[in-house]
Amino acid sequence: MAITKLQNMVDPQVLADMISAELENAIRFSPLARVDRTLVGRPGSTITVPKFEYIGDADDVAEGEAIDLALLETATEDFTIKKAGKGVEITDEAILSGLGDPIGEAARQLTMSIANKVDNDVLAALDTTSLVYSAGTAWDLDTISNAIDIFNDEDDEPMVLIMNPKDAAQLRKAVAGDWERASDLGDDIIVRGTYGAVLGAQVIRSRKVPEGTAYLVKEGALAIYMKRNVEIENDRDIVRKTTVITADQHYGAHLYDESKAIKITVTGNGGGTGNGGGTGNGGGGVEG
Repeated sequence: MAITKLQNMVDPQVLADMISAELENAIRFSPLARVDRTLVGRPGSTITVPKFEYIGDADDVAEGEAIDLALLETATEDFTIKKAGKGVEITDEAILSGLGDPIGEAARQLTMSIANKVDNDVLAALDTTSLVYSAGTAWDLDTISNAIDIFNDEDDEPMVLIMNPKDAAQLRKAVAGDWERASDLGDDIIVRGTYGAVLGAQVIRSRKVPEGTAYLVKEGALAIYMKRNVEIENDRDIVRKTTVITADQHYGAHLYDESKAIKITVTGNGGGTGNGGGTGNGGGGVEG
C-alpha cells in the first residue's frame, strides 16, 4: 500500500514550474523591456551589455542651411547579475489541515515577491537615464507635452508614464478633457492596470515612484537579463516539524536605450531649470 508522505506534497520541481510560468507575467514592467535569456547556462556573473547614447536635442536650422549630423554611438556597460530570493516556513499542521492551499499560496507569494523585486530594479535602471525634464509647476498638460517633445521623433511609438498615484490623480484633474479613459484604450494597453492616457502616454500608477517624479518610457528602453530559471528548494526541520521553501532568481535589469526613457521631476516652485544648460518650453528645463 502506498503511503502519502509530506515530501510528496511539496515538490520543488512542480513549484518551480508554477513560479517560472507566472513570473514574467507578474513582473509588471516587463512589457517595456526586452527579456533576454541568452545568459542561461553561460558561465560568469558579470556581463557587458550595449547602451545607446542620446544624440542630443535638435537644433534650429535656418532656411537653406544643412542639418547638423550627429554620431549615433553605442557605449558598453558592465553589470553584475544579482540574486533575489525569498522563503517561507510552513508547519505540518498548516499543510495537512486542509484549510486553504498553503503550498499554492506560498508559490503565489514567492512569485509576487520576486516580481516586485525585479520591478524595483527596473525603476532603478530607469532612474539612471540622462534625459531629465524638470518642470517647476504642478503636473499639467504642458509638462507632459514638453517631456514628450524631448524624444524628438515623428514615430508614434507606444509610451507609458509611470508615476505616483497622487500625482496621477492631479494630472487627470489638470488635463480635464484631454484625459483618455483606460476603457477606451482597448487592445492598445501596454501594461496591466493602466489608469488612463494623456497625449498618447498611458499612465501607470505605482507607489514605488516617489511624488514629484515620473518616468516617460517607450518600449525597448529596458532589458531584463535572466541568468537561470527560478530555483526552488525545500528543507525539513525534523525537530519543529516544519517545511522551509525558498525561491531565488538570478537576473539583471538594465537601461538598454536611454533615448527612450525620460525622467520628469516637478518641484512645484513655479519655474525649474535643468543642470545641463538646456531649456524647455513652459517653464521647464532639460538636463542631459
